[in-house]
Amino acid sequence: MHHLLIVDDDPHVRRFCAQALASGDLHCEQASDGQQALTAFQATPFDLVLLDMDMPGMKGPEVCQRLRAKPPCPHLKIVMISGRASADELSEIMLANADDYLNKPFSVMQLHARVKSALRLKDAQERSDSLNKHLLALNHDLEQTLSARDSDLVQDRNALVLALAELVSYRDAETGSHLMRLQRYCRRLAEEASRLPVFAARIDQYFIEMLECCAPLHDIGKGGLPDSILLKPGKLTPEERQVMQTHTTIGADTLAKVARQHGFAQAFLTMAIEIARHHHERYDGTGYPDRLAGEDIPLSARIVALADVYDALRSRRVYKPAFPHETAVTMMVNEFVGHFDPVLLEVFQRCAPEFEQIFTELAE
Repeated sequence: MHHLLIVDDDPHVRRFCAQALASGDLHCEQASDGQQALTAFQATPFDLVLLDMDMPGMKGPEVCQRLRAKPPCPHLKIVMISGRASADELSEIMLANADDYLNKPFSVMQLHARVKSALRLKDAQERSDSLNKHLLALNHDLEQTLSARDSDLVQDRNALVLALAELVSYRDAETGSHLMRLQRYCRRLAEEASRLPVFAARIDQYFIEMLECCAPLHDIGKGGLPDSILLKPGKLTPEERQVMQTHTTIGADTLAKVARQHGFAQAFLTMAIEIARHHHERYDGTGYPDRLAGEDIPLSARIVALADVYDALRSRRVYKPAFPHETAVTMMVNEFVGHFDPVLLEVFQRCAPEFEQIFTELAE
């Protein structure tokens, strides 16, 4: 059963949608304005919202942005509807992070197509979450059943991962301290995020332990970049920047090759590949290499991205000074608009004092 919320100030539109979508596997509720819609979410974790653009008081894009800023449930789908979808308005819809839109007037067939498509995507994302969680749990169970001798191999693996990542990091003047700080940032951020309903089903102890181990591999692909670009002291040209960005795909492809050839530690390698490839994606879709947006970016990569940027701002580089903690936090919140998952960014702000403590304890 999927729960839908129809939000429109026109009762005829609400009634038309409710009647058109009435079926055994769809349950529809209605709201006449934005505030009613937000209130309705306090009682019901809806799967999809049909949201009118133009309503008295709170407009549709504002409702959409509020739902995205504090998601009431994982993978919520939002379909905007409008009677005057100009090019500017469509841009506004996308900036509000809607999943799709419908132009009024629309037919029953068009409505069904948009709703069914969005719900299929939501179901697929939830299956993927479930499979990933199951894979991590199986990996944990296997490690728990190892003998004392074999469990040392797991510790050896984790140590070798850190050593390998540290070896690569020396090429671009990073240090082992940076990698250890990154591990602790990610653990703390994930622990705090797991308390929120939107992440509770996806972040458990297995996820956190795997994230902590995989995080140092985020820049493993830099080992495949030429020194002339990796060690260049000045600003990169556009062409050089494109080459630099390939460290994400180089790292992910290398790890994927290991996974295909050896077929072991699949949970570990799956997360490591996600992080290596997607830690430079941005929540608004302007990152690289795949320009993923929103929840299409793997959760592990979203967490690492936030932690990595904080540490980069705090650290001195040839092209920038080391910023104080307060400056770094302010920049991430106010200047890096659209870069980070907004919910994780709020979690980061709560954890910020602990990030400062980690940085101080593990200073160079």
